[in-house]
Amino acid sequence: MPLASVASTEKTTMLITALLFIFVGNSQAWNKNHCGKRPLIPRSDDDKIVGGIQSLRGDWPWSCSMRFGSGHICGGSLINGKWIATAAHCVDTRYAASSYKWHCGLHERNKQDSWSREYVSLQYIVHPNYNPSTTVNDIALFRISTTDISFDNYVMPVCFPAKTDTYAGKTSYAIGWGTLSAGGSLAPYHMEVAMPVLTDTRCSQKHSGYTLVTTTQICAGDGGNKDTCQGDSGGPLVVKHTNNLWYLAGLTSWGVGCGGGGVYTRLSAFRDWVLSHVSTLPTGSG
Repeated sequence: MPLASVASTEKTTMLITALLFIFVGNSQAWNKNHCGKRPLIPRSDDDKIVGGIQSLRGDWPWSCSMRFGSGHICGGSLINGKWIATAAHCVDTRYAASSYKWHCGLHERNKQDSWSREYVSLQYIVHPNYNPSTTVNDIALFRISTTDISFDNYVMPVCFPAKTDTYAGKTSYAIGWGTLSAGGSLAPYHMEVAMPVLTDTRCSQKHSGYTLVTTTQICAGDGGNKDTCQGDSGGPLVVKHTNNLWYLAGLTSWGVGCGGGGVYTRLSAFRDWVLSHVSTLPTGSG
């Protein structure tokens, strides 16, 4: 079993209520430059939320479940038509790429929908400077296809941030199938939780007893029982830009317990490294 399946520092979304949403039709033709669009639009945000909420079936179309054997071990984000980004600590390099599968467009963790897809990994690339003792450079890339996969409202890449993008003070969403409490069972459904992105100063204060590199790491959540937890590692932390597209601000990396906020790999810091392997990223235009 990969190391990530037992890592105590893995993180995820914490508990349930429902928002009502409306569906936006599947008639739009998507192209390779589209990214960061959600097929489902919030209809009401007046419901009381404790921890997190269950995502609407089919929402967050870039969010994928990483599988080893038959089980979910981590999350990941589709970043273009061939590649998924996840956390380096999710990868046990003793195993071949084909040992890892990806379920995209999934809602129920153990049940495929008619629109969800399964991909067998063709290749993985772990950041060469990943340090498992400090989790610095906690990023890996998985190739799932040699040609661009087709996009629809249920499977579509997230937009990738520019090197200069910063998110302190913005509302972010973490997404995944991880446990609903520390040491608990994995969530049966795709979950989401809204959290503030912290300033670098506050991030450093919260984790003063740990190695933290704020140039390559970002913090979200500051208590309130809203957080990620075991099984959410590698999953997306996203922020909506003023162009109404969603951008991948971070990858779930580590935290202390569950409920107090976590530390995420800062994607803007890795844009050049990612492009050196994936060649192109969608622009959001088209």
